[in-house]
Amino acid sequence: MIVMSNNENEKEEEKKVDIKTLVSVIPPASALKGSKAPPKEKRVKIRKRNDVDKGFAIISSKLAKDLGITNDVEISVKGKRIKLKAILQEEILELEVWANPQDLVTLGIEDNSTVTVRASK
Repeated sequence: MIVMSNNENEKEEEKKVDIKTLVSVIPPASALKGSKAPPKEKRVKIRKRNDVDKGFAIISSKLAKDLGITNDVEISVKGKRIKLKAILQEEILELEVWANPQDLVTLGIEDNSTVTVRASK
């Protein structure tokens, strides 16, 4: 039979209290949800359009605002990147970017391919 002294019982009680106080400091998950940073890049479909000038890309105004795109846009696929001047328009679908076919040949991109779009540095 093991007999515990009064000192040992007090130490166990202290440990339990310490754990409870530590857990009470952790904020609930709902408190962390609101502090989400905006996305830096997004995967979208790219469309070849002959009416877009070489070196330019037409992008949705809403998508540009979400990604922080003001002047230049960077399009990348499979580690290859191209930097184009951004033209913002309301009529474009949010998940679509239009570009000149000659620009896309350098990346080996076909029409309606999925690419990553981000603001150029």
